[in-house]
Amino acid sequence: MRLAAVLVLVLVPLVVVRASFADTAAPDPRRLAVQADRIALFDPIAFEAGKAAIKPTSLPLLEAVAATLRGNPQLGLVEIGVHSDERGAEAFNARVTAARAAAIKQYLVDHGVAADRLRATGYGETRPLCTEHDEACWSKNRRVELLIVRRTGSP
Repeated sequence: MRLAAVLVLVLVPLVVVRASFADTAAPDPRRLAVQADRIALFDPIAFEAGKAAIKPTSLPLLEAVAATLRGNPQLGLVEIGVHSDERGAEAFNARVTAARAAAIKQYLVDHGVAADRLRATGYGETRPLCTEHDEACWSKNRRVELLIVRRTGSP
């Protein structure tokens, strides 16, 4: 009788801990949405100016992305595309966006997403959404896009 009681006490905490890391297939609807061709982010991912360091305010959004990818294995390959505005040297913008894409990929890998499901690409200023020369336009061009490159079978 005593042995059974000890086993129950040992097993119950393990189940609770495992449950706390469980993912669901549904994304956090406050932060993102899985669409046909992309994972749409409702807030920008913020970085330190001119650096690849992700600001702490963006970590909850990245955790939501990680949970969504862990819970949706059918999203077989996702491209992390990072873009900049036209200000700054073209070579610098290319380097910093590549480093930022790599930083996002590393965060996702560190939080349980398989590296072979992610492709990090820095586009620099080569793919603007807006071509005007003002802050409103530049803020549209500074962005992270999560494009679904390949889907696999059902989860």
